[in-house]
This record gives sequence, C-alpha cells and structure tokens, in this order.
Amino acid sequence: MTIDFLKTADYLQGELQVFFRVMRHTKDRIVIHAAIERLQAAVNQVEPLSEDPGEAWKDLALNQRWGYLRVLSHLGTATHELQGSAQRVRTESTLVSS
Repeated sequence: MTIDFLKTADYLQGELQVFFRVMRHTKDRIVIHAAIERLQAAVNQVEPLSEDPGEAWKDLALNQRWGYLRVLSHLGTATHELQGSAQRVRTESTLVSS
C-alpha cells in the first residue's frame, strides 16, 4: 500500500482550517468540544501514516517527500493546538465551577 502524502497533508490541513475557524468564531462550548474531537480523530487517523519511511524515502517522488514533511508539520500543529485547547477547556471549567 502506497501512502499519498500530498492528499494526507491536504486532508489534515483542511481539518486544521475547520478547527481554527471554529475557535475564532464561536464561544459555544459544545461546538468547540466537537471541533476538538474532530481534530483529535483526524490526528488519530493520520498519525500512523507519519512513521519514518526509512529506506523507502529514497523511492518517494519529490512531491511525495514534500507531502510527508507537510504531514509532519500539520501533525505538530494539530497536536500543539489540541494540547492548548485541552488546557483552556480545563481552565474554563475550573473558572465556571468556582
């Protein structure tokens, strides 16, 4: 099975854009929670595909190499945003229950 890193990177980039749009434009906690879950599902789906290609790297076309690097970059961004979002949600929950 060959992984199309370009399509995978585009998919994850799209999921990040949806996430950022929700985070910028809503205060609804249910909608925010759904966006967090959706991004987490995308990360869970893409993460196994991001393993180091090892020796297969030399067989990848140049555009697929760039796609792989984009996947890694988008995964890093998504992971960072999910960690930050989880922390904000915990902080907000603590403030609301106080």
